[in-house]
Amino acid sequence: MKTLIIRTDRLGDFYQTIPYINCLTRIYGKTNVDIVVKKHIYPHIKKKKYLYNSLFSFEKNGIFNKVFLILKLRKNNYKQIIIFDGKDRSIILSKFLNVDKIFHTYPQKKINLLTKIFFSKKYTTISDNQTMPLKYLYKSILDKIGVRIIKRDYKILLHKNIKKVNILKNENIKNRKYILIHIDEKWFSDFYLKKYTDIYLKKNDFFIFIKKIVKKCHANLIITTGTIDLPFITEISNEYFNFNKKGYYYLKIGKYKIILLKKISIENLEIVTMNAKSVITCHGPLSLISGSFNVNLIDIIEKTQKKWYERHTSHIMKYNKLYRIKFSKLAKQIILKVK
Repeated sequence: MKTLIIRTDRLGDFYQTIPYINCLTRIYGKTNVDIVVKKHIYPHIKKKKYLYNSLFSFEKNGIFNKVFLILKLRKNNYKQIIIFDGKDRSIILSKFLNVDKIFHTYPQKKINLLTKIFFSKKYTTISDNQTMPLKYLYKSILDKIGVRIIKRDYKILLHKNIKKVNILKNENIKNRKYILIHIDEKWFSDFYLKKYTDIYLKKNDFFIFIKKIVKKCHANLIITTGTIDLPFITEISNEYFNFNKKGYYYLKIGKYKIILLKKISIENLEIVTMNAKSVITCHGPLSLISGSFNVNLIDIIEKTQKKWYERHTSHIMKYNKLYRIKFSKLAKQIILKVK
């Protein structure tokens, strides 16, 4: 059945949806599944042609861009539309497409009013109370359609060997033999959300911590960063690490190596994550990749938002949640969980 999937939000949200995309392509065939994604993640998803037949970019601004998208989509004669983001903009987009069946989630607090003024019989609405685990919410859509998700659908990306990351090609880094720590803006309240508990990550504490990780696990350690230039990363790279002509920073601990990779591509970050033995991160897209590849995940979250995180992580098997606290205490908890 010719199907259009709409998911017009962030990359992590798209990762969350891939198992259900996989389910639909498995049942209907990849040639029958098209996807609309937000403009800023379109270039990255465009490279993953194994997920879809055609990919379309949704631009938030500009009426002409929206009209052009509608005209392109109308040519494809879709039989059904599935909206996984529950956004008004996505539902409005679907109203301009000549489709008999539209399945979507929608916030429970808005649903009664919207149903009266907007939806027709062609819309099947899954009420979202904003606390239900997403695996149940999205499964409810599949149940309405009459398809069943299976275990293999949860593999959200194609596996690629760590040697595919050119910068590591001649290094003694093997799949499932290293630990990954991802340090991005979420570790620092000043760069992320000021209302969140500050971790107070200090360079000296971190230096001691990473040496302990290597000694405990008898493994190499890779540190990756986000896209924001963090003073912390500049300080540790200048003070503790040597620079390799290949373009990365490194530090030797006995026979093991700690490698710092700054601002690597999303594709390389995916590969480094899926092949790790353990991943330590403040919750984000890497958490979902780790869960997909059964990596031991240490997910650092804000305690006051525990229910929200549980909504997104209930499907992950090797899941260790730790709450944001001062790093001197958090480090001890991480060392107990890392493998």
